[in-house]
Amino acid sequence: MLRFSGSISWRLGIRAIIRKQSTTNAAAVKTDKIEDTKNVQGKIPIAETFKDTSGLVAAAFAHLNSESEITTTKKPSPKSAKISRHQQLENQISKAADVNSLLLVAENPVVSRRHALKMVSILSEWSSTNKVNLNEFEKDPRFLKLCRILARTSTTHAMSSLTMAEDLSTVLGITGDDEAARLISNLTLSQMIKVMKALQQKGRRSTPLLRALSHNITSQAEVIDLKKSADLLFSMASLNFPDPLLLDRICNDVIDSLPKNEDKPAVVNSIIVSLGLMKYRHEPALNAITEWMMDHSSVCRSSDVASAVVTLATLNYVPPGSEALFEMARSLKEEEVVKPSTWLDLVFSLLILDKADHHHLVSTLRPEFIDKLLTTGDIPIPCRRKLMMIDAYIQLTRQSSVRLPDDVREGVPLVYNKEKALFIHAVLETFRSLVSSTNFLKKDCNSNMGFLYDAEFAVDAKCHPVPLDKAAGDKSVYRIAVMALDYHDMSRRTIAPLGTSELGARLLRLKGYRVIQIHYTDFDPKDKLVTRVQYIEKLLKEAVNNKNN
Repeated sequence: MLRFSGSISWRLGIRAIIRKQSTTNAAAVKTDKIEDTKNVQGKIPIAETFKDTSGLVAAAFAHLNSESEITTTKKPSPKSAKISRHQQLENQISKAADVNSLLLVAENPVVSRRHALKMVSILSEWSSTNKVNLNEFEKDPRFLKLCRILARTSTTHAMSSLTMAEDLSTVLGITGDDEAARLISNLTLSQMIKVMKALQQKGRRSTPLLRALSHNITSQAEVIDLKKSADLLFSMASLNFPDPLLLDRICNDVIDSLPKNEDKPAVVNSIIVSLGLMKYRHEPALNAITEWMMDHSSVCRSSDVASAVVTLATLNYVPPGSEALFEMARSLKEEEVVKPSTWLDLVFSLLILDKADHHHLVSTLRPEFIDKLLTTGDIPIPCRRKLMMIDAYIQLTRQSSVRLPDDVREGVPLVYNKEKALFIHAVLETFRSLVSSTNFLKKDCNSNMGFLYDAEFAVDAKCHPVPLDKAAGDKSVYRIAVMALDYHDMSRRTIAPLGTSELGARLLRLKGYRVIQIHYTDFDPKDKLVTRVQYIEKLLKEAVNNKNN
């Protein structure tokens, strides 16, 4: 809520004043219009015009803090060569350095509600930071005019739809991000969540606003219920804003709120899907959600179970005592799933967690299923990579006559983004100190199983390099596969490789490789070369000596 420090308490009498004014809507509007003109001209003293000045101002600011659904405001039209009078007012407001220069703008007859909101917000900011005192402008007719412009909406039934929702939308639409961020602390928890949703709906990733929202929501004492938690998490996932403090706060409130939910699986489903999208491995929350779904299996839909398994696989996490959930997932039939791509995601996730049955895996390779995937056009690259990994696993663990068609596996591009390419380059530069000759080290290796691994070399039992051409077929030689895992390959909060990376490592082990995974958290390209070499040597010795690798 907007607060002004000073001799007048903004809270006293607000509800009574608004109620009183609402009973005389038409008269209030008419009187306000007449008084606007007279006060601007300076013909009628303020004392005679307003019998309850503090009540009018309070009503104006009470209006700024009413709640409603956020509406979308029209984006301003492109700048024309000739600056309009409204744009001139915007410039004057932005340049105002004191109370008088700001209120001079209010004398202009074309001042709109947006202008009034912006000017009152600036005065609120100045007052709350003790830059100015309230008594410097509280009785100024120009300030009272701004208050009437804002208060009129809340006291006029015909315009009651223009409430705080529009004001919030106006703040988001016409004020600068830094200025709008300063207003966030004056909002309630519900209003802040609505602002977050508005940003998500507009696709507007304003870092100052998001940081202000995150800080203020996290500091709220009020418990965030499941619906609000779901809305927040979805907005954060859509805007790619995984703030760790806010995520932790939401997850803790989810744990507290889950026991009160008896029959609403949709909101739980939304929460766990968003956690998966943000790769946020909050294990206590995942445990609580899994337990809730097992306890409320009678109300959970097949899509809820599938979504939970996909998120757990993304994070490569199996909650303790969760076997009942995976039994529910394994019992699902392909016809129970709406889209074939959803069935593929479910089967692939069960494979990552080592919970898939053979018939699940084979079902995704059958021609009939491939045809279903093709009904919507070409099979997307991520789906083709999943099919290739499933096909590879089947062939490495048991022979099967069902194979993925060649036209699906061929031509799948496997490339790295710029950040990971730089990280891999630093890793391979370090390996040159251990394996200098190109005869000993192969880079940028295509597994032909739907993923790349970064290097391959061979060593003997004493970790001495062996030429790759001599290593083939020699059981006394260890073939080493290197996988560099950067920020995008690891989960958040609990730092661990994501499920797809772990499945790739498992497939390489099935092909006879010892796998070295180099995590970005442990390998810093800025470290001294000797430090990086020692770290890799340690991983190499562990890989050679670990029979389960």
